[in-house]
Amino acid sequence: MMMTEVTGGLEGVLCHMDDILVWGQTQDEHDVRLHKVLEKAQKAGITLNMDKCELTRHTVKFLGHVISADGVKPDPEKTRAVQEMDAPKNVSELRSFLGMVNQLGRFLPNLAEKDKVLRDLLSKKNHWYWGTEQQASFDQLKTELSSTPVLALYNPNSALKISADASSFGLGAVLLQKSDARWSPVAYASRSMTPTEQRYAQVEKEALAATWACERFSCFILGRPFELETDHKPLVSLLGGKALDDLPPRIQRFKMRLMRYNYSVNHVPGKSLWTADNLSRAPLRTARAHTDTSLLEDTNIYVDSIISNIPVSGDYLSSLREHLKADSTCSALMEYCTDGWPDKSQLQGALRHYWPDRAVLTVHDGLLLRGTRLVIPFALQGDVLHRLHEGHLGVTKCRGRAKQTVWWPGLSSQLNDMVLKCRTCIQERKNVKEPLIPTEMPDRPWQTLGADLFMLKGKTYLLVVDYFSRYVEIALLSPTRSTDVVVHLKSIFSRHGICEFLKSDNGPQFSGSHFKAFVADYGFVHITSSPKFPQSNGEAERAVQTVKNLLTKASDPYLALLAYRATPLQNGYSPAELLMGRRLRTTVPALPTLLNPVLPDYNVLEAKEREKRGNDAKFFNKRHGARNLEPLVPGEDVWITDARVQGTVLSTHNTPRSYIVQVPQGTLRRNRHHLVPLQTNSGESDADKPLVGENPSVTTSPEPAPPVVTSPSREGPTTETVRTRCGREVRKPLRLDL
Repeated sequence: MMMTEVTGGLEGVLCHMDDILVWGQTQDEHDVRLHKVLEKAQKAGITLNMDKCELTRHTVKFLGHVISADGVKPDPEKTRAVQEMDAPKNVSELRSFLGMVNQLGRFLPNLAEKDKVLRDLLSKKNHWYWGTEQQASFDQLKTELSSTPVLALYNPNSALKISADASSFGLGAVLLQKSDARWSPVAYASRSMTPTEQRYAQVEKEALAATWACERFSCFILGRPFELETDHKPLVSLLGGKALDDLPPRIQRFKMRLMRYNYSVNHVPGKSLWTADNLSRAPLRTARAHTDTSLLEDTNIYVDSIISNIPVSGDYLSSLREHLKADSTCSALMEYCTDGWPDKSQLQGALRHYWPDRAVLTVHDGLLLRGTRLVIPFALQGDVLHRLHEGHLGVTKCRGRAKQTVWWPGLSSQLNDMVLKCRTCIQERKNVKEPLIPTEMPDRPWQTLGADLFMLKGKTYLLVVDYFSRYVEIALLSPTRSTDVVVHLKSIFSRHGICEFLKSDNGPQFSGSHFKAFVADYGFVHITSSPKFPQSNGEAERAVQTVKNLLTKASDPYLALLAYRATPLQNGYSPAELLMGRRLRTTVPALPTLLNPVLPDYNVLEAKEREKRGNDAKFFNKRHGARNLEPLVPGEDVWITDARVQGTVLSTHNTPRSYIVQVPQGTLRRNRHHLVPLQTNSGESDADKPLVGENPSVTTSPEPAPPVVTSPSREGPTTETVRTRCGREVRKPLRLDL
């Protein structure tokens, strides 16, 4: 049970945390009230420490005040930091003192007259002179700053704030409380730093000031929320939300000592922290540090255990210590962490790279640390990089491993560079998808066609689709030779006319001499897609999926094809309407007038198609996180992911994102999606080894220019040839046979 609950409702009793004050106007009244407090404490099972009890006193110190029959006065200990402040020795120290006066002395009457002789010394026209008049003004201001109305009486219900600051040799702090929308000082404190503390890094000095200030004013703030002000911005995160195990050892100790307080750290510019700054520059010489020794011992044990449990062997730590001493940069850094950092302008070479992190660099047990991460000297950085990349993890996971234990400037970028250049990783890397290039809508029906082969139920079919209307024609191939493909294309052309452009893959049925002769005779342009990249002939690929679904589910394949050709597309017109200008008669009843020829509105059609293709591209890019890959240049070494072989870019192809690549077996054509650039990396043990594919199957180009690869069809439609005993090939009847 809390003492505030035990003493609640009793007259003449004031309780703050574990401090109890009992008073009375007479001895009898005092004794009666004290007896009630002791009775309640006994019933609640609370034991009081007799050594800390003061009974029948006429003057007591309570919550930083001296209480007596004469009234309430500030505790001299609260104001000693101001009263015993040394006189300023130069303009800079005087300006700091007057800044404190202006900040705290808003209640002082006639302040402008009292500090005039001091303000005159700030003028560049006047020489520095400190005489009896200046000393008298200085003493008067110190006295008035240490008394009411400047110094406020502590109010347990008012908001609190502690401003703390550290100079090169001292600590200063002031406890402020909010009253009438103004912050008034309640107590001051300052002390000199020990020789050891003077060698702390600046961030450690500031953390020491904040910790010491909270412990100094502990009787006021314990159990209450308060603001902790500092002019050192790194402390906001270090003493705020940053995880304890991510802090440097000494900062860990300070934060653990602060864990019993309910504070929030705020950054305040140095020009607004006059009081704490001035107290730190004129500290008391005899003030001692207020530290809980038992808490400090437990804190040191905990921090030492964190360092000793870093996942590194003892032998490696010994080797690391030797390399740190031998490394001129690291040895200089260790001296700076111990003796203090010089100005940035005085740093040379690699030392300048450590300047931004100086606030979190510390030395512990002969090791240089950034937080709890070991700082690695240059001689060991290559070895550590290889250790981080063991298992050939990606950049993010390698950085995650590094953040746990090691650090040096540029580590993140070096890891990124190493992973990108790792030959082993390159062989397994896949490029991201590039933004979709929507197919341009042809100017008229049957202008551009797409052709592809597909297999269904053990049989191979030829599919032809019109890019304008999406009207499809299919034919059974038996066998799957180029001559059979040509025959069926001639049959289709005889019904609908010859197209201007025909797109297909690089299968042998479309790349042989017989097919090339057919292209020349019929006078159309044959465009091949990038090998192993069916997306570049997307219209035909999509039509194959649609037809396969129809024929797999339909009992009558002919009616299924009729239904597809007569069904309106997303643009509102059926494939038959777009190709032939009329609706097809199907098994569904329809008025005869609906079957009359009607030409589509091409302006409306074009607008709808443009919108649809744009939306398709937008959805594709968002779904796959598509982004453009860096273009390749002739002479650049690449790894071909599908062929698993290393090659060199010879030139770009006339189709988008397509390249001609030289490989040991000849030349081939590939889309940028299959090509991963190779980069030299002296840090890799296998950097000088050529990449070796696993039984790559590469088809050489039959023509020197433009070099085009003829590769097996993506669908693999070739069926086994059946022959008689005499060797004659057996041909099945030419029928659709669906």
